[in-house]
Amino acid sequence: MTKFFNANNLRSLPDGGLDEKGKRKQKLYTDEHHRSFKLLVTGNSRLFYSQWEKPKHMLKESQKRQPKLTPLGSVEDFSYTAALAAHLKLQDDIKQGIYPEAKGVGRPKTGPTFETYGTKVVAGWADKRKNAKDAAGMKRIIPIYCAAINKLPIEKIGTPEVLEVMRPIWDAKPAMAEEVRALVARVLKAAAREELRPMGDPASVEAIVAVLGKPVKKRGRIRGPMKALNAEKMPEFMVELRAIKSQSARALEALILSNLRTNAVRYLHIDHLDLEGDADDPLRPGPKWTVPNDLMKVDDDGHPFILPMVPRLVAVLKEQIAYLQETFPGQPVGLLWPGDASQLKNPFEQPISENTMRDLLVDTLKKNATPHGMRATFQTWAENELQDDGETMKFNPDAIGYCMAHNPGDKVRRAYRRNRLWKPRMGIMNAWERHLARPRPQLKTVA
Repeated sequence: MTKFFNANNLRSLPDGGLDEKGKRKQKLYTDEHHRSFKLLVTGNSRLFYSQWEKPKHMLKESQKRQPKLTPLGSVEDFSYTAALAAHLKLQDDIKQGIYPEAKGVGRPKTGPTFETYGTKVVAGWADKRKNAKDAAGMKRIIPIYCAAINKLPIEKIGTPEVLEVMRPIWDAKPAMAEEVRALVARVLKAAAREELRPMGDPASVEAIVAVLGKPVKKRGRIRGPMKALNAEKMPEFMVELRAIKSQSARALEALILSNLRTNAVRYLHIDHLDLEGDADDPLRPGPKWTVPNDLMKVDDDGHPFILPMVPRLVAVLKEQIAYLQETFPGQPVGLLWPGDASQLKNPFEQPISENTMRDLLVDTLKKNATPHGMRATFQTWAENELQDDGETMKFNPDAIGYCMAHNPGDKVRRAYRRNRLWKPRMGIMNAWERHLARPRPQLKTVA
């Protein structure tokens, strides 16, 4: 005998027959395509029901989960299509946290607040982090950034509430905003898996962007001059730097010789390098360093940035590779500037801190400068190099721009340009290497 009903058979289905007292027994049928849509038959009575279960946070401690049936109406009053529509609406309400019993008198039981639940689960996630600094930063997100939702019951939090968290930081701190959004979304999903709130993703990127728009990118904005060294003092400084035999010193020298930004150096992977110039690339001869687009601040019309490497830079990188092979025998070299091995199970998973080179420059070498400021030193030097007449710029301005990992010229000029001025750039970088290695003038002895 069938256990299912549909629009065609709902009026002909029998009930459960007679019991021992001669009364009609009820029989519950399930819709063929919607398992929580029910039809209860007792004699000539046929009633539509929507089946659901109380979520965990609405139950008392001693209660067990049991199916609930909410009446939708009789077959005499509602067509199959109308009853099914009412059932689907009720089920959709439940997914949004609107439960049938919550419409009655009295205050429904609520679950934990976002702060109570989130603090606990985030602490568990953070304790699994390999890096102590990252773990501490993860734990700080809820108390610092989530005040707008911390005291709310976790089942009541939807996109409007998440937006109140995101608005103050969405454009002002886009990188941190994404960290906060991702953590809030992760906490809400974890609560939904424990049936403490409806399923769904009210903190999704799509939901936030739909209201706040895409965050304003910091890329390419001028945030004020970085402290830089005078180009004329660079040869003397390089002598001091090269006297320090450490990974941090080699990283800073690589940054100066390449003129790249800090992150491009920090995330340098051995696969980015062609140390011997073996690649079959007649337009770009010699050793090369290829920087992926995601490590670049300025998009070179969709091209990765390829840097011509001067001999001293190749020597520094080979020295670092030898150091890694000796320090981590048996491990294949990945990132060239790996993080603190005492805090990481696999040191090649994470690079040195963004402050490592800055600390060496400021705290150890006592210089009033920043690693990024070295780019200003380079550009100032290159733009002030003159030809023999003492007046004309020595280097092509667009070639200097490419050495800065910029995308010089407007769209029209770039459209007509068929290369990235490789040979002029090689000339500039070789001249920069010679300038950095320039011997200090010797004082003449007066008789």
